[in-house]
Amino acid sequence: MGDWIAGKLRAATLKLLMALVWVLWSVVRRPGLVLPLAVVGCAIAALVETAGRIGWLPVVGLTSGTLALIGGGLAAWWRFAPASFARFAGPAGRSAGRIVRNWVGRWFWYGLMWGFWMQRCGLTTTDRHSGRTLAPRLVKVSSTPALDRLLVRLPAGMAPGALEGCDDKLANAMRAAEARVRIHKPGMCWLELEKRNPLTKTIGAIDIPTGPDALDVARLDGLHIGYTDLLEPWRLKVRGTHILLAGESGAGKGSVTWSTVRSLAPFIKAGLVQVWAIDPKGGMELEFGRDMFTRYERDDYEAMAKLFEDAVGVMDDRTIDLRGIARSFTVTRETPLVIVLVDELADVTELNEDRQIQNRIESAMGRLLTKGRAPGFAVIACTQIVTKDVVRWRDQFTTRIALRLKTSGQVDMALGEEAHNAGAYCEAIPEHLPGIGYVHLEGHKEPVRVRAGYVTDEEIKDMNKHYRAGGIELFPTGRRDQHTTTTLDPRTSELVEVGNRIGLAESDLTPAAASTKNTRPGDNRPPRGPAAPGGAPRTRKPRRPRTRHAETPSDVVAGQVVSSIDSTDAEVRS
Repeated sequence: MGDWIAGKLRAATLKLLMALVWVLWSVVRRPGLVLPLAVVGCAIAALVETAGRIGWLPVVGLTSGTLALIGGGLAAWWRFAPASFARFAGPAGRSAGRIVRNWVGRWFWYGLMWGFWMQRCGLTTTDRHSGRTLAPRLVKVSSTPALDRLLVRLPAGMAPGALEGCDDKLANAMRAAEARVRIHKPGMCWLELEKRNPLTKTIGAIDIPTGPDALDVARLDGLHIGYTDLLEPWRLKVRGTHILLAGESGAGKGSVTWSTVRSLAPFIKAGLVQVWAIDPKGGMELEFGRDMFTRYERDDYEAMAKLFEDAVGVMDDRTIDLRGIARSFTVTRETPLVIVLVDELADVTELNEDRQIQNRIESAMGRLLTKGRAPGFAVIACTQIVTKDVVRWRDQFTTRIALRLKTSGQVDMALGEEAHNAGAYCEAIPEHLPGIGYVHLEGHKEPVRVRAGYVTDEEIKDMNKHYRAGGIELFPTGRRDQHTTTTLDPRTSELVEVGNRIGLAESDLTPAAASTKNTRPGDNRPPRGPAAPGGAPRTRKPRRPRTRHAETPSDVVAGQVVSSIDSTDAEVRS
C-alpha cells in the first residue's frame, strides 16, 4: 500500500514539474498570451476562494457594487466636467480599448487560424535539411476602426513579394475588403487588412479657426482640410511647397480647393496670405469666392499670363530685398505668402490656342516653381490630365494629391513611380465618393488615403462675405529686369553701367512667339531677324562653289602649288 501511494506521489510530482516547465516555456515564448490569462485566472481563483468562505451572494454584490460605483463616477465626470473628461479619460479609454482589441486579434481572431490560412494560401516552405514546414509568423496586431495591421516575420528564403502575390487570397480568407503588403524592415513586413472604409460618409466643411491660434503662421505648415482613413486629421502644408491636385472630372478637386481656402480664411482677411486665382472655365468654380482673392482672372488669357508674370516680378523684387538678410522669408502683412491658384491647368497650357500666351505662362510658372519656395510663393494647380504635355513642370511640385483617375499609369504619373504598387489605387475609387484620394504624408513611406471636407455653395458665399481679401497691393517694380551694375571699361579706364537683362522681358518674348513656327512650350529664343532695328534683313555670305580637283600627281613636292582644273584658285599641298 505504501509503495502504491509513493508511486502515485512521484507520478503527480513529475506531472506537476512538467506542467511548471510547460508554463515557464509558454511564458518565455508567448508572454503576451500567458501573462494576461494568468492574471485573469488568479483573479477568478481569488473570487472562488472568497465565495467558498463567505458565500456567493456577498461576492457578487460586492463586485457589482464596485463596478457600478466606478461607472457612476465616470458618468458624473463626463456630465459635469466634459472638458477634463475628454482630456484625460477619453484618451485613456481609447488606449485601453485599443490594447484589448489588439490582444484579442493577435491571439484569438488571427492567432488561432494563422497556420491554417498560411497553408491554404500556399505561403509555406520546407526546410531541405530538417524537413520542417516553415511559414510566416504573426508577431503583432495593431487595429484601428477601419484597418488591421499585422506585423509578419518571414522565414529565411521568403520575400515580401510572396505575400503581395497572395493579397487577394489573404483578403478573402481573413474576410477583409482589401489586403496590402508594406515592407517594415529586412525579414519583416506589415500586412494591412481593410475591414471597412471609414471615409464613405461625406465629411462636412471643417470649421474656420477663430481661436487665439487662428493667425498662428505655424498653421500654414499643416492646414486641417479633412481626414485620413485612420480617422486622423489630414493636414496640408502650403508654406514652402507647391501642390499638384490631379483627378478626373467629378473626382472632388473642388472639395480640396475650397477646404484649403476655408482654412486660410483668417490669414486672407488679415492680409498675411494672398490668393491670386485663375479660373479658365469662365468662373464656374471660383466665382463664388472672388472677394477672397487678391487678384482674380477668369476670361482674358492675356490677363492670366500677366498675373503669372506679375507674380514672378514680385518674387524677384522680394529676393532682392532678402538678399544678404535671410535665406527664407517671414510671413507678415508687408511680405505675405502669395498662393497662385489655377483651377484647370490644361486650359492655360496645352489646350491654349495662343502659343505666345502658353509660352509666357509656362515660363513664368517654371520660375515660380523653381524659385518661389524661399521668398514665399506657392502654386496650387488642379488638372484632369497629368501628362508632361499639360504639366510640363510636374516634377517641381513637391506635394501631389491624386483623386480618382482612370488608369494605374496615371496614378504613377501623378504621385510618382511605383505609387500604384504601394497602394494608391486611385482608379478603384467609386464615382459616388468624390473628394477621396491618396497623398504622401510626412512620416509615411506609402501613400495614405484621405478625404477632404465638402464645402457647400452657401458656406462659400458666407466666407466670401466675411473674409474678404485684405493687406497691401503687390506689384512688380522690375528692379531685377532693369538691374545695372558698374564695371571698368578697359579702353577708357572709366566706370560704365552695364545692363543685366535677367527677367522675363516682354519685348523679347513677343517676336519669338510671333515669328517662330511650331514653337515648343517654353522655347522663347528670338528668331533670326534684321541685323539692325531698321536695317535690311541679315543675309548670309555667299558660299564659294565647291570644285573637284585633279588627282594629285604622286611626285608632288611638299609646299608646291597645285592648280585646279575647273578654277583659278590654287591650293598649297603640305
